[in-house]
Amino acid sequence: MLSFSPYLKSQKADFLADNGEGWTVIMGNEAGDLDSLASALAYAWLRSNTSGKVIAYITTPKEDFVLRAENVHALGLAGINHPFEELYCSGDPMPSQVSQFALVDHNVLHTRYASPTARVVAVIDHHEDEGQYKDTADPRIVEPAGSCSSLVARLYQSSPNISIPPELSTLLLSAILIDTHGLKEGGKALDVDREAATFLIPKSLLAHDKEVSASSDNQPITHLPSVQSLSTTLGEKKLFVSHLSTRDLLRRDYKEYAFNMPAFEDATQSPNVIRAGLATVPLRLSAFFASSSYPTKEIQDWLAERDLSVLGILTTFRNKKGKGRREQLWIVKADGGIAKKLWQGLESSKELELKRLDFSKFFGELYVARAYKQGNASATRKQTAPILRRLMEGL
Repeated sequence: MLSFSPYLKSQKADFLADNGEGWTVIMGNEAGDLDSLASALAYAWLRSNTSGKVIAYITTPKEDFVLRAENVHALGLAGINHPFEELYCSGDPMPSQVSQFALVDHNVLHTRYASPTARVVAVIDHHEDEGQYKDTADPRIVEPAGSCSSLVARLYQSSPNISIPPELSTLLLSAILIDTHGLKEGGKALDVDREAATFLIPKSLLAHDKEVSASSDNQPITHLPSVQSLSTTLGEKKLFVSHLSTRDLLRRDYKEYAFNMPAFEDATQSPNVIRAGLATVPLRLSAFFASSSYPTKEIQDWLAERDLSVLGILTTFRNKKGKGRREQLWIVKADGGIAKKLWQGLESSKELELKRLDFSKFFGELYVARAYKQGNASATRKQTAPILRRLMEGL
């Protein structure tokens, strides 16, 4: 088999030449973080060795790759230096013949790919289980993990006859490190993450390090300086966002949800459907609003561009003592009674522990907004999104 980068380029050419007929498309979630990217590429390689024609679909549009420096860095480590040529990305054509999908790092097929003939044949995810595809997906793995990449790595551990390229091991390891803050004790990392990292490190490009090859039982391999150095570099790249505009920060790590609702008489959107977006931003709110000359205008433009009734901006940052902190800003259409029920639900959430902040920004007559300090700094979008969904479906 070709080495990894030429293999990807060849797969993409073959897929497009076949117009997707008979192929399975492996896709991560729309936020396009390193976990989704690595999981899709790694599961596509594994499945191509067992189940025929498979390609990973990278959900990040080509113009958005620059928004995630950590992804670009990890791809470079894996020898993918021209991602638009080597990867099948959002913006490349999705052939009409494609009907089989495998989902990693999420467990519901996005509505833009849904069709009467669409079939989900595999699910590997670590988010809240929405209970779909139990009759079609094999495997169907939805369970807690700090990183979805750990669940994909475990599949390699249970498939000893399939070798994993060092480039892929490095990508999976990078995703695990960035998602678990370097496998920090007491953090997001679970046993499945530590076991996956221990499996991947000797098979990764770090294996050429003398310290890795000389490691002993006296020190866990995940604590080696080269591993922690990679984790630190990825974390620094992820936080390098000072050059991004407000719009860039909103779309950099963004997920969107559609909810079927009773139609309101004055609704301007499609009947019975309202859209909500959640943007994770690695800055405190005060810094976020200093990211552009006209941040409120850029937010208003994003609300209009995405046709949103609800926008949640979830900030994550460290205080002067280096402690992780979070805030939330919610901007909601003033009509239809959504805001009142959303405020009540959010403010009563024991999981988020929100405390209202003084906030006076104005987003026009159509919207109301509230900002909060989040008491539970360990609750991420992975916890906030299901709360939002339950509140919206309960309206």
